[in-house]
Amino acid sequence: MAEHVQGRRHLWHAAAGTASNRLRRAQELQPTLTEQTFFAKLAGGVYRRIVVLTGAGVSTAAGIPDFRSPGGMFDEICSAWGSRFPQLLHSPETLLSRHFERTNRQVYKNEVHPWLQTLKTSAAPTAVHKFCGWLQRQGWLQRVYTQNVDGLHRHADLGLSQDFVVEFHGALRDGSIVMYGDSIPPHVDTYCREDFPKQPSKSGIDLLMVFGTSLQVAPFCALPNMAPRGCTRVLVNMDLEVCMVNDWSRCRMRADPYADLSGLAKSPTLARLGGRDAQLQPLWRDSKGRKKWPQLLVESDCDAFVHRFFDSPDALASDLTLL
Repeated sequence: MAEHVQGRRHLWHAAAGTASNRLRRAQELQPTLTEQTFFAKLAGGVYRRIVVLTGAGVSTAAGIPDFRSPGGMFDEICSAWGSRFPQLLHSPETLLSRHFERTNRQVYKNEVHPWLQTLKTSAAPTAVHKFCGWLQRQGWLQRVYTQNVDGLHRHADLGLSQDFVVEFHGALRDGSIVMYGDSIPPHVDTYCREDFPKQPSKSGIDLLMVFGTSLQVAPFCALPNMAPRGCTRVLVNMDLEVCMVNDWSRCRMRADPYADLSGLAKSPTLARLGGRDAQLQPLWRDSKGRKKWPQLLVESDCDAFVHRFFDSPDALASDLTLL
């Protein structure tokens, strides 16, 4: 063993395990937030430039199914079309791809498109949508980036203008939906350049909140990693574990050497957004992430989290109400 640790590399690893080094590494980590600590800061107006990211989980309370949960849209796709198109049983998202639309035009026109249209008929904004509107009225909202195509962030009751809402994948209301295989709309890059500039010190964003997305779809999943150093990051999702790994995580890439990595930046783990490269894999529990950002990870229904904030002692003391 003595001979084994004589090499410089092994000596470094041996030293890394000492108590002093463990203390140093712990001191390098950003402080861990509790929910109540975060609520107190939010109610106290500590955060003044806030970016919100939302996924399908914020619209489930409006009756719009999410993608991956049991009984969600992917299950619906498999049930309705899986027998005719067996590839959907393995990759249900293929139904929403431009390739499927082009190769099965009648099915898409007569079945898929009408089904998508039903998702927007009678839906009303949920607590998370209203919370975004509340942030804007407080003067604290920088931007909302959403994966959703239901248009609820642009609902007239919320008063959020086009400049505040970036519909990353388009919207059903005007036929601008971005399908798998399509390019991201140019205006997304424009807003990313403004909110997440190449020089992070010029960003000014002090809080980034992620609601109801498993962060599995590129390049949207890279947005949380574009937050500047020191910016507080909050992740709220019904299942946190699904948010910790995606197809660009090292463990997944090692397991699937034949993964399709086309269309990405020079490195298969990077996406090009706003004129800069951003990591696609989740960094919530990664040591780099914990050193760079103060974080709060909450396994919860998104609306329930919003209601807990307004019911918190600090929000009540400041007479803050959602409506």
